[in-house]
Amino acid sequence: MKLTKYPYAVWPWQQQQGFPGPRLQFHAWTEPFALDSGRTLPDMLMAYEEWGQASHPTVVIFHALTGDSHVSRHTYQDQAGWWDGVVGFGKGIDLHQYHVVASNVLGGAMGSTGPSSRSQDGTPYGADFPRLTLFDMARAQHRLLEALNLKKPYVLVGGSMGGMMALAYAACYPEMVRGVLAVGAPTTHSPWAIAFHTVGRAAIAADPRFADGHYYLNDEGPSSGLAVARMADMISYQSPESMQQKFGRHYQSPDHEEFQVASYLRYQGQKLVRRFDANTYLRLTDAMDRFSLEEDHIRNLHHIPVWMLGILSDVLYPWKEIQQQTEWMRSLGVPVHYENLSGPWGHDTFLVDQVAMGRVAAKFLLALTRSR
Repeated sequence: MKLTKYPYAVWPWQQQQGFPGPRLQFHAWTEPFALDSGRTLPDMLMAYEEWGQASHPTVVIFHALTGDSHVSRHTYQDQAGWWDGVVGFGKGIDLHQYHVVASNVLGGAMGSTGPSSRSQDGTPYGADFPRLTLFDMARAQHRLLEALNLKKPYVLVGGSMGGMMALAYAACYPEMVRGVLAVGAPTTHSPWAIAFHTVGRAAIAADPRFADGHYYLNDEGPSSGLAVARMADMISYQSPESMQQKFGRHYQSPDHEEFQVASYLRYQGQKLVRRFDANTYLRLTDAMDRFSLEEDHIRNLHHIPVWMLGILSDVLYPWKEIQQQTEWMRSLGVPVHYENLSGPWGHDTFLVDQVAMGRVAAKFLLALTRSR
């Protein structure tokens, strides 16, 4: 059932983002939605946005951990999207040629059913929101795409967690997929990557305002814990080179009390607190950490062109790790192609250098067209 407006109260972090935006749409289901954990959501809401003409081939874009459905502007008056330089008329994913759809993931903080949503007793789920997997999130995405009756097969594109979701979706619904572009996205989460999230979740749980996850009706949530979690993650998204170029050993103030890099991390932590939810962080990072494509999943991709894009300065998901996983996929019969994305900005390169990212996206889409 398509809704004309958001049916719940708007949280402060959503207001900070201008939620709900003028082109944000919602689809609701009253049927239960079964999860890998064995639990069931009694109902579900998905927030999404669309660009371009529905008669064009469909490109589904999956967002990263703290992202949302607002990939690109709809008009020049609109708020900037997180991939404005990649999606648009005449850009890498050209709206003259493609219809683009992006949703806020199940468990998200920007409109789709998640920990801050109202449960059956009328209060927010909080810590009672079920554990999720990326496969749960992919199935929720599939339910939305089927409801929208979009042109098939779909082209799937995503960076970081979004790339993992694209791979998960393709493994679950290979008959629906024309091709996959996974950017800085591993086929399984390494102990190194899990370690950063572990620190973040521990920081949130240690915040006395966390209140065992039931903080929504209190004056303040676990803002300090979420800020520290973001600080740890921001280190993993950068690289030694980018840190040196941005900050060196410079101080933020004449009294030499704080380094610029320390000020930057503190600012990024506080910035996330204003636009994100701590319980969503817990659920989504747990889903990422538990993500692993097994051989049976990979074999489902045997007819799907998959592009794996490694980022040369990425310390979170090193390019050699992505390249090795590409070779493993190829050994199992997947028509997989590997590319590098260069730049000194670490894992965030796919968001920072959108000109280069747009070129890769255009190259990928052209290759799909020629392979028909």
